[in-house]
Amino acid sequence: MDFGWLGGDIGWFLPGQLGGAMTYSNREPKREWVEIPITGAVVEHPEARILFDTGISPDAMKTHEKGLMEAFPIIKMGEENHIEKQLGLLGLKPEDIDFVVISHLHLDHVGQASVFRDAKVPLIVQRRELESALSMIWQGKSGAYDYSDLLPLKGARWMTLDDPVFEIVDGVSVEFTGGHTAGHQVMNVETEKGNRYTMTGDFLHLPREYEVEAKGWLLSDAQEWNSYIKKMKIREAARRQKLIISHDPGIWDKYPHAPKYVE
Repeated sequence: MDFGWLGGDIGWFLPGQLGGAMTYSNREPKREWVEIPITGAVVEHPEARILFDTGISPDAMKTHEKGLMEAFPIIKMGEENHIEKQLGLLGLKPEDIDFVVISHLHLDHVGQASVFRDAKVPLIVQRRELESALSMIWQGKSGAYDYSDLLPLKGARWMTLDDPVFEIVDGVSVEFTGGHTAGHQVMNVETEKGNRYTMTGDFLHLPREYEVEAKGWLLSDAQEWNSYIKKMKIREAARRQKLIISHDPGIWDKYPHAPKYVE
């Protein structure tokens, strides 16, 4: 599902010299501006329809903290990128979704979740993620969390998890990773064809992070991140696990837009 595009400094995603940081011998490194897609996915399962992430609020440039939107401005957002339109490509309405899995509560992953509130669709998130996001907002250190996203979700049907791994239905599970945020989680899916996919959320923003095993400024816990990326590589080698990196600039060359699907 295509929820539009954001822009940002490469340093948010890649560290040190890879991200253009100053060094002793180079005090004026070349900065790089990157533009990344905002994506989500629906899993069609005999027992449930599961949505992974909800994109960014179409009004974020007006409603969110100015500094946040200066750092991560919306580059592309049309009516076609609204979640109702994206679900419509699949012949679905918000109330047709049985569960919404939110990788974490940053603005570009929870921004359109409010459309599921009135239908009382369960929002599956790690308990520590919800607690951390609210705590940071109350302290005025919200970073990429924004009160405009969470206030409309007060009273929503939150389903908070403490499990390292939780299977929602056969072949579809969420797994705590941490690393990027205090309660970040990914979703693992095994299809009818026997293919296995991991939807990475923001554990990985760019394929280059996976290649060099390093992350930029958007890193919460380095030990958690380094531990989990090793697990990803073991799985890829042993089980041919495929990664769907949510913000991969080349994602639409690798995977199809809705209503087409992966097998």
